[in-house]
This record gives sequence, C-alpha cells and structure tokens, in this order.
Amino acid sequence: MLPEERASRPVAESASTLKQRIAQRKLAEHLFYLREAISRGLEGEVRLLLTFDIEGKVLDAQIVSSSGYALLDQAATNAAHAMRRLPNTGMRELILPVVFKLQ
Repeated sequence: MLPEERASRPVAESASTLKQRIAQRKLAEHLFYLREAISRGLEGEVRLLLTFDIEGKVLDAQIVSSSGYALLDQAATNAAHAMRRLPNTGMRELILPVVFKLQ
C-alpha cells in the first residue's frame, strides 16, 4: 500500500462510520419495540441492507441477517421505510444493524 493510500483510508472509514451513525439516529426516530415483543421478552439484532436513490430516498430495505423473530424483523424494516430518506450521505447501499434489547 502506498503512503497516500494509507493516509486516505482512515478518512474514508470514518466518513463511512459517520454515515452509518446518521442512518442509525434517523432510523431510531421511527423504531418501535412492539408490545407483543416486549411481553414475550424478545431480543435480537436485525441487519438490514438499505438501498437509496441518488437523492437519499429509501428504495428498499432487505433483511440480510434475521433476529430470529418475525416481529423484530418486521419492526426494523417498517422503521427503515418510515424514515423515507437519508439526505446528504451520497450512499447507494448501507448495511445497518438494528438492535432490540430489553432493559
């Protein structure tokens, strides 16, 4: 790896991390832990593949890795579609972890 490649790599990684945090915050505004899931004590992590158009509109949300519970998986995909768009990220795709944890 050339020195200039090493220098630019951390910047790209941190920009990607920042974009993921922005997406997680936006998704959290629309994410609801369903009463049924709470009463059944369901916890898990869903990994979503989000696809965006050039303006940041959410075109699709696919489950890449299931939580193991349809209720949690559906809540995650519903939240992804509800956020509608993610402005100013320039992303076309993003894998986003969605964690459901009871406290």
